Amino acid sequence: MPDEASQFSPSPLVAAGRMLAERGVYGLIWFDEELRITARYGHLVDSFDIGEPLLDYCLPLIGLETDLHALKESPGRVIDLPAIRIVTSFEGAPRLNLTVLWHAEGRHYLMLIARSTSRSDLEADLSKQMRARLIAETIAAEKSRELSRANAELARANRDLEDFAAIVSHDLKSPLRALRYASEDLAASLETGDMATASMRLEEIGKRTRRMNEMMTSLLDYASVGRKSEIAESVETRAIVETVVASLAVPGGFTIDIEGDWPNLTTVKAAFDLVLRNLVQNAIVHHDRKTGHIVITATDQPRHLVVTIADDGPGIDPAHHASILLPFRTLAPKDGSTGMGLAFVNRTIETVGGTMAVQSDPAKARGTTFKLSWPKRIFS
Repeated sequence: MPDEASQFSPSPLVAAGRMLAERGVYGLIWFDEELRITARYGHLVDSFDIGEPLLDYCLPLIGLETDLHALKESPGRVIDLPAIRIVTSFEGAPRLNLTVLWHAEGRHYLMLIARSTSRSDLEADLSKQMRARLIAETIAAEKSRELSRANAELARANRDLEDFAAIVSHDLKSPLRALRYASEDLAASLETGDMATASMRLEEIGKRTRRMNEMMTSLLDYASVGRKSEIAESVETRAIVETVVASLAVPGGFTIDIEGDWPNLTTVKAAFDLVLRNLVQNAIVHHDRKTGHIVITATDQPRHLVVTIADDGPGIDPAHHASILLPFRTLAPKDGSTGMGLAFVNRTIETVGGTMAVQSDPAKARGTTFKLSWPKRIFS
């Protein structure tokens, strides 16, 4: 025997549905995967504006975003929220029942809104408390994540302090010892009247004290990286690298080529400039020939800009790849070098959320390549 619905033609059924919607008995809301309203139907949902976030109107859905997204993985499953209130400009708006489902074929959500039957004040109060608890748990979880991030930063700062203490106690001993010897020689020369030697030792003391000052200044700069509140801006990376190359004192026998795709980034301009400048300068200073070739290449990837600085210098033994990124470590000391360049570069890259790798093996081929992975957006 056919059921009652099958006795009606589609036209009367559609007419009945339209009549109920026009009288505010029920309403339909369509919204997309970003939970923005795409369509509506029925007077009951006239206050829902198309294009606006659904959660602005249905506050009880706050905290259920994960459950909503899970509907896409469970065909036939629905979320029911009985007897809630929605945000509306009308006073005395009735409580409503919400039923949300995922329409796989249309790739959107559908929410049925219907007038709620009355229920006891105790049930309503219990539902309110449950929603308040969910919101409170969400806030508490976010606070917990913030605390975890703060603890991680504190742990990193403590590790940095330990590193700096080790640097000061170990790496600064040698220049201090040299200063002591020079001052003793100076005193001895003055006692014997050897003014030529005394002048040489005095000049040596001046050079070593300036060197100490440079080392301490670099150390303070190194320590401050990661705690500067820099402001990201739109940066023309091609213009930056061209400016860097043009500003360096490139020896006559050297050539520098700029290759690849250099897009605009939302990043810290000063940091990007500093890293490129130090790496290119490093490739020039530590070259072992009067002629050299440096190639700076950029590869645009979805989330990162990959930049390589490759030279044809003597190369770096793989055993030293990790140590050259530490403060005051340099394999071939140069005049004016504090050994802080690569450490400062590496810390700056970490600060913006990037990474740096060293590729070199002199036993197989000359040259060193520094490979940077620089995020395209620092603050997302």
